[in-house]
Amino acid sequence: MTLGRVDDAPHAAPAASAAPRDRLLGLDVVRAVAILSMTFVHVWPTGWWTPIHPPAAAVPVLGWLDVTLTNRAMSLFIFCAGVSIALVTGGANPPSGRAMSIARRRLAVRSAVMFPLALALLQYGEVILTLYCFWFVMLIPLTRLRARALFTIAAVCAVIGPVLRFVLLNYVGRWPFPHEGFSLLLHPADLLYFVAGPDTLYASALLIGGMAVGRLDLHRREVRARLTAAGGAVVAASLAMWGLAAGPFGGAATLAAVHPSRPGSGELPWIALFIMRPYRMYDISLPMGASMIGLGMLLIGVFLAVTDTRLGGRLLWPVAAMGSVALTCYVLHFLLIAPFNDPLPYSFAVFAGVTVVLIVAAAAWRRRWRRGPLEWLVHRAMVWAVPGDGAPERAGRGLTWRVPGLR
Repeated sequence: MTLGRVDDAPHAAPAASAAPRDRLLGLDVVRAVAILSMTFVHVWPTGWWTPIHPPAAAVPVLGWLDVTLTNRAMSLFIFCAGVSIALVTGGANPPSGRAMSIARRRLAVRSAVMFPLALALLQYGEVILTLYCFWFVMLIPLTRLRARALFTIAAVCAVIGPVLRFVLLNYVGRWPFPHEGFSLLLHPADLLYFVAGPDTLYASALLIGGMAVGRLDLHRREVRARLTAAGGAVVAASLAMWGLAAGPFGGAATLAAVHPSRPGSGELPWIALFIMRPYRMYDISLPMGASMIGLGMLLIGVFLAVTDTRLGGRLLWPVAAMGSVALTCYVLHFLLIAPFNDPLPYSFAVFAGVTVVLIVAAAAWRRRWRRGPLEWLVHRAMVWAVPGDGAPERAGRGLTWRVPGLR
């Protein structure tokens, strides 16, 4: 399915069916959904006002949310990172020559600037920002590609990644987790985990799929409609694959018989490739990666349409504000959780409180400043290290970011 034509003219006049050329609030809403989902997983609410500690069962609704969001929250977060990479390198109209060179070098500088912060979070076992620093650099060679080529590569990775991961886990063993925090610098061999480890094998399809979406002209309503339809179709097909494998083909019963399997033992059956949670097989699951790419496409299409309306834009503006300062909010949510000091799990009240603080603080900040504190520091470092006109970033992200209904 062709999602939309990419216009080769960087200064072409917008078509009559194009949406207003302000910053795409729907993308920021999806980023906020990813961060709030990650926050839920990190808080792990099991009771409404007081936590329920295992082995006692969590409140059913919260238990279901935990099963549903775990790993999927991370996957959506990774997909959004791919979209951002495409936007900061030109969006639907990636430049060439010197402008692309500036964008690429700034992407590398962004990774270098974020690396100390990532190592600080790695000290507490949070690996995702460290992975981002490596992934951003690894994806630089793909920044010249258009949407169709990126979608093709993402589809190939969505098959090869889980299969390779399955073979390595089942017949070789588990990849040891790297040293945490700044001690990682004393063990350079551990850096291979971030380049070719299990997370990278799984994330490659999500990152490249996100880049493909970011290369579409998301201001065009017909592109959004096709994106939404394609995303829904991919999610439906992935769920159907999972359901058939788990039920009629006996995958759920087969996995239950060998659970927990020993890494490297060869005990895990091949049907595990077609199973998703609750069997905790996310990184060796063919439908998992595909469904998350489809879900990301679906959410972006829906929220872009909703935030185009006056009512939807105004209602979701505070949430979009949070998504527009994603790096700051992601780090801040760890600082907000830290004072509780109690071992996990926490209560839903803690999650609700953190959510309110993040949204209110982000909305207040964005009414006055264009970038969040950490985003500003990263941007200033990029501009200082790689001088230039910054045209790719402006073209991808948009110059204006307004409160809907206010002029």
